[in-house]
Amino acid sequence: MKISMTFSSIGLILCVLLFLVDNGGSLLQENSNVHRHRARNPFILSEPLRLVKTEAGTVEIISGEQEDLLQVHQIGLNFVTLEPQALLLPQYIDTSCVLYVQQGKVRLGWVRDDGLSQQDMETGDVMIIPGGNVFYLFNTDVAQRLRIFGLFDTSESLDKRGRFQSFYVAGGFDPPTVLSGFDSDVLAAALKVSREEVTEILSAQSKGPIVYTTRRQSEMMSRSLSSWSWMNIVRDYVPNMFQKAADYRPYNLLKKHRGFRNKNGWTIAVDGKEYRPLKKADAGVFAVSLKPGAVLAPHWNPRATEIAVVTNGTGTIQISYPNGSSALDQRVDVGTIFVVPRYYPMCQIASRDGPFEFVGFSTSSRPNQPQFLAGATSVLRALDDDTLAVAFDVPSDRLRTILDGQEDAVILPGFTEEPRAASK
Repeated sequence: MKISMTFSSIGLILCVLLFLVDNGGSLLQENSNVHRHRARNPFILSEPLRLVKTEAGTVEIISGEQEDLLQVHQIGLNFVTLEPQALLLPQYIDTSCVLYVQQGKVRLGWVRDDGLSQQDMETGDVMIIPGGNVFYLFNTDVAQRLRIFGLFDTSESLDKRGRFQSFYVAGGFDPPTVLSGFDSDVLAAALKVSREEVTEILSAQSKGPIVYTTRRQSEMMSRSLSSWSWMNIVRDYVPNMFQKAADYRPYNLLKKHRGFRNKNGWTIAVDGKEYRPLKKADAGVFAVSLKPGAVLAPHWNPRATEIAVVTNGTGTIQISYPNGSSALDQRVDVGTIFVVPRYYPMCQIASRDGPFEFVGFSTSSRPNQPQFLAGATSVLRALDDDTLAVAFDVPSDRLRTILDGQEDAVILPGFTEEPRAASK
C-alpha cells in the first residue's frame, strides 16, 4: 500500500508538472522571472518587450510592468524601427509621447484641430504627440533604417500594466481598425456606402501595423505635404507671430548650441522653456558626448530622474546609494538603457578606445541644474574651509589642496584604470 501510494504521489506530481509545461510553464516561468528581476540591477533596464513585428519594422516598449523605477514615475519607453520606405499605419494612442529620432529620416503626419500637419524629421529631432491625436510615421529614406526612441506617460493610459494602447483608424484584417467594432449596417449608413464596400475596406489589409510601400506609393507620399507647411518657412523669419505654429514643429537637439563644451566633450539639454511642448509633457531631453577616457564628473540631479540609451561607444556607469555604497559600477555599450533616480549621485566614464555617447529623457520640463561633487564647479569647493575641515576631519589647508586640484569643470580628463568586461 505504501509503495502504491508513493507511485501515485509521484504520478500526481508529474501530471502537475506536465500541466504547467503544456500551459507555457506560466507559474514556473513567473517565479523564474521574479528571481531574475530581483537579481538584475534596477538601474540597468531590461530588454524591451516587442508589441509589433512585421517584415517592415517593429514597435517595442519597456513599461512599469517590467521596471519598478518606471512604474514609480508613471512613465514608459518605446522604440520604433522602420525599414526604408515603411509606414506605421495611422493610429492614436491613449497617452502622450515624446519622440526622439535616433537615426534616419521620417515623415510624421498627425491630425490637429486645424487639419493635417506633416513634418519631415531627421536624426536629433524631438516632437510631442498628444494622446488621442491620429498620427502615422513614414520612413522617407530609401536606404537607411529609421530608429525612434520615445517616452510616454503611463498615468494617462487605460492599460494598468503601464503600456500604451494603439487604436488603429486605418488597417483592415491585420491590424483590425476601431471601425471594425461597429455594426456593418451602422458603418454603411454612416459612410453612405453599401455593406459590401464596408467589408471591402475592412478586410483588404493583412500585412500588419507596419507595411512596406511601393516605389510609386513612396514617391507620392514623399511629395504630399499639407497646405499648412508654408507656415514653417514664414515662422523662421517672424517667430513671435507664429509661436503656436512653432509648437507643432520638431526641435533638433543635436543642432542646438552646446550647453557645455570643453576639450573633454560636450553636453546638451533642452527643457520646456526652450521648447514649449515639453512643458505639457513635463519632460526634458538631453545628450552627452565624452571623448575617450573622459569622465562626466560625479553629480546628482535635484529636479528629475534621467533615462538614457547608449548610442555610441562603450563606457562605465557608476551610481552611489545615499549611504555611500555602490549602487552600480558597470560597463555598458550601444543599446544599453539605464536610469538614474533623482538625487542619486552618478558619473559616466568613457572607455579609452573611443568616445562614449548617450541620449535620453528627464522627468521634468524644468532645467535640471546638476550639482557636481568634483571639478571647478564642485559644491565642495563652494563650502567654507572651516566647516569642511571639521566635516572631513582633515586640516583645511590639506583639504583645500585636494579639492582645488582639478581645474576642469563638468567633463573631466580621463584616467588610466583598466576597463571592465562589457555587459548589459
